[in-house]
Amino acid sequence: MAKAYEQTNFAGKNMKRRTAIKLGALLSGALAIPTLMSNTLPPTETNKKQPNCGYVKINGDKFELYIFSDGHMLLENPQPIFAPQINSTTFTTELKRLYLGNKGIDLAINIMVIKINNKTILIDSGMGNHFGESQGWLLENLQNAGINANSITDILITHAHRDHIGGLITKSNTIVYPNAQYHIAKAEYEFWTSENPDFSKSKLTDEQKKGTIAFPQKILNIIKEKLNTFTPGDTLFSFINTELAEGHTPGHTIFTISSEGKSIKNIVDTFHSPLLITNPEWGIEFDINFEQGIKTRMQILEDCYINKRLVMSSHLPWPGLGYIDKREKYYWVPLYYSTPTEIKL
Repeated sequence: MAKAYEQTNFAGKNMKRRTAIKLGALLSGALAIPTLMSNTLPPTETNKKQPNCGYVKINGDKFELYIFSDGHMLLENPQPIFAPQINSTTFTTELKRLYLGNKGIDLAINIMVIKINNKTILIDSGMGNHFGESQGWLLENLQNAGINANSITDILITHAHRDHIGGLITKSNTIVYPNAQYHIAKAEYEFWTSENPDFSKSKLTDEQKKGTIAFPQKILNIIKEKLNTFTPGDTLFSFINTELAEGHTPGHTIFTISSEGKSIKNIVDTFHSPLLITNPEWGIEFDINFEQGIKTRMQILEDCYINKRLVMSSHLPWPGLGYIDKREKYYWVPLYYSTPTEIKL
């Protein structure tokens, strides 16, 4: 059975720096800096495994934060997964206008890790090696950063879709992170472990629903003895704020990591592509509650824009770090940086 979450407090201290491909970034919501980076490259033409992107690193006063690549997912025919009710010509025209290509949509799989004191906290685990060579890069990239799977102490599960929990188990159904405690929103756990999860407000076909349900149920059953539940709104480990962003799933949780007045907001699957930032009302079939997903997306867009929050996304172009800005419409501004260096916050 999942155990009720017990909050742990601890004091921060400086962490040892490791040699890495590093990104220096100010974790401040106060200023959205113009960017030299671009999300305008067209999606890849193949699903063959590319050289691993590796990881980028941000140093905070009390923690080290990493973004790792678990690979990518190429949707060669993105409609009707994206914008199921939008005319195909309008859809293709908008892809071109946003420099997102004119056919497929390639989704990054970006994973966050936080190191603080004696804790190494993984937020989601990626797809794992269950569905092809274009995913499942996380373990190798963790090792490249000097992080062993056995050293992961805690795993925060944002939601139970396969590209977020698939990496928790191997193909032979063994646990990848044997020393970790797992944490998931109570509503999310109860939804997936119920006898008949309610997909009545989704746009998935019956066949898609069956595939969506079976895999998470198997994984949650395997890790259930080490699983803790929390309620969105709780603060975890004294510095991670949790927030319900329902619609994508009933317990879809976003996490804000804060220290010394600076923060980064992990918005997970609120937006799968810059297309849905500019056209949030178009929706995506991955959302279990399609209309609620649109409503939540609009609310988070406005919050991130008004408060100039630095955000991290699971599926926006690598490494998924940037800001939401707005002219006539919202748009994605990748985080500005000029060299792979390291900056002390």
